[in-house]
Amino acid sequence: MRILLTHHFPLQQSPAGWLVWQWALALQAAGDEVRVLVADDAHRFGEPLQVDRVVCGTDPNADLRFDLPRFSTDAEASGTTFASLSGGELADYRERLRRRLDAIILRFDPHVIHAQHVWLLGQLALESGAPYVLSAWHPELDDSRASDLLASLAEQAAENASRILVPDESTRQRVEERFPTVHERTVVMPPELVLSEPDASDESRQAAAVPLRSIYEAVLMERFG
Repeated sequence: MRILLTHHFPLQQSPAGWLVWQWALALQAAGDEVRVLVADDAHRFGEPLQVDRVVCGTDPNADLRFDLPRFSTDAEASGTTFASLSGGELADYRERLRRRLDAIILRFDPHVIHAQHVWLLGQLALESGAPYVLSAWHPELDDSRASDLLASLAEQAAENASRILVPDESTRQRVEERFPTVHERTVVMPPELVLSEPDASDESRQAAAVPLRSIYEAVLMERFG
């Protein structure tokens, strides 16, 4: 399979980011073609994965000149949160991600997109027309009503996702309260998928690839038969 994983933040800086990193390595080792798209605060090189970035901040080659926006509960947030972005900044952020996503889809043609957070990249996956899976976490549930636009984008992403993976039952309950139509598509991740630690073993990655691929295969079967 060709799988595109997306995330709104740097890899290796949060449990969700480490999860993307480990899943990408697991799928790649299982023989799948994997690409990753992230928003980041710097260009990075020498990684064992093919990663595309939209860079925010003061880097001379940054795509966007404001600091990388984060959720309001993120300890790394230094004044720039999604809620604090102006309408123009949020539009620019979304447009840069959309253009980069469109370019990747044109070249890579993923079978499945898997986006971390019920957020803008999930809604952009919907617009792309590709089957997509979301992973939901508490921060976006806290921030999803910060503006009418953010609420609308999150709702579109959730309501049209083939699956929404959650780390635990408490997150599942919050997701289903926030987005009532997603009950049958919300799945608590099996223990094999919880690879957020940086030093996951090859055996752990191999075990994680099996349920992850099964989820993607089920999504493709439902979509295309």
